[in-house]
Amino acid sequence: MKKVTYFGLLLAVALTGLSSCSSSDDVTSDPTNTKSGESRLTLTISTPVAKTSSAKGNSFAMGSRATDITTVPVTEERKINRITVGIFSPDGKAVRTIQELSPVNGNAGPGTYTQSGVSATAHIVTNSLEDGDSILVACNAPAGTFKGVQNATDFNAKTEDIDSSLAKPFDGQVGASLVYNNIPMFGSSKLSSSGDNFSASVDVYHQTAKVTLAGLSVDFKDNGAYRDASFTPKRIYLLNVPDALNFSDSAYANPTKEFYVGLDPKNEKTGKVKEYLTSSEIKNDSKEDITLSGYTGKEGATTSLNKVYTFYTMPNNDSTKTNRTKLIIYGTFKANQGDSGSDVYYPVPLNISYDSDGVELEKVPDGTKHRGTVNPNKNYKCNVVIRSKGASSPDEDITPKQAAITVTVKDFEDADQDTYFN
Repeated sequence: MKKVTYFGLLLAVALTGLSSCSSSDDVTSDPTNTKSGESRLTLTISTPVAKTSSAKGNSFAMGSRATDITTVPVTEERKINRITVGIFSPDGKAVRTIQELSPVNGNAGPGTYTQSGVSATAHIVTNSLEDGDSILVACNAPAGTFKGVQNATDFNAKTEDIDSSLAKPFDGQVGASLVYNNIPMFGSSKLSSSGDNFSASVDVYHQTAKVTLAGLSVDFKDNGAYRDASFTPKRIYLLNVPDALNFSDSAYANPTKEFYVGLDPKNEKTGKVKEYLTSSEIKNDSKEDITLSGYTGKEGATTSLNKVYTFYTMPNNDSTKTNRTKLIIYGTFKANQGDSGSDVYYPVPLNISYDSDGVELEKVPDGTKHRGTVNPNKNYKCNVVIRSKGASSPDEDITPKQAAITVTVKDFEDADQDTYFN
């Protein structure tokens, strides 16, 4: 009589929503008909329900440009449209199974799942597992990404390109706008058992990072050279965004083959421009309050742009000045009312702190080891105060007078950043 082992695997996926696409190399047609040495794996995946908006029923909603996604609910950023489970030996050198899961109505068979409320139940038939096996979970990776993987190292080395990571909705086409509910995610854990009962808990994290320009204002000093100056922003965009990411704890894809940049009217980097890394053109109207004027008659008084801009970006571990990711504020600077104005750039390097004298600090704002890197699952919240004329090129650096960044939240953990250009 052949022996069949049944066990349940609980994946507590912390970032959530669920609907999936399918494929499985290691299943049988009947979940009750297993071969000798095979086991039937039941996964219970607990998730909050993420809302969808699509007339055709697809589980996605196209985001607009950065200017239009400032109020995205956290549940949308947690949305899972596809999930791939890789189970390996404890040392990661041997694959037990790689499964992509697809939704079904009614009873779930091998390689499928059913969803009810905040939980989904999936079934996989695979070779027998062992206590301590390694479990890797990738969410929202393109179908077939992990086909042929033979070990955990190969799984972690699989990449997703910038278009798929930032601008491709589930089962949709890459567009010119950011997508906030098909974000690639990754998590890992170990399988534990009590007799024939197996369980695991897996938290998955965003592989991309988030950049929020939470505040932009001017504070030209009464006794300074620019007391009568004004700055009119035209576009806000990202510079030096890597072309790919990995499904691993660090998420860095090495080596980076190319860096991309957002669009500004003077950009000459032909072929390297991604429109979705750029805000819409900022127009001069009273609703936006986009002309940031100078002299107010009171030292310390500021004129602010009362609008929040949000971007998603790929992780970047290259912290050199030429390749590190920056938030660029582009616009027209006028020294006084008689000045015809000139185009300037205020480049804000991410994950870097400065003291009040403009000296770069050893402190790493987001809690990682390297300054100037952009790390997955972080929200770099920037507050920028302008007190001087900007640079003539986005590739130049202006040493800010002061910047402070803190990270406080797991869901795209915030990194508040105040930047003063003096």
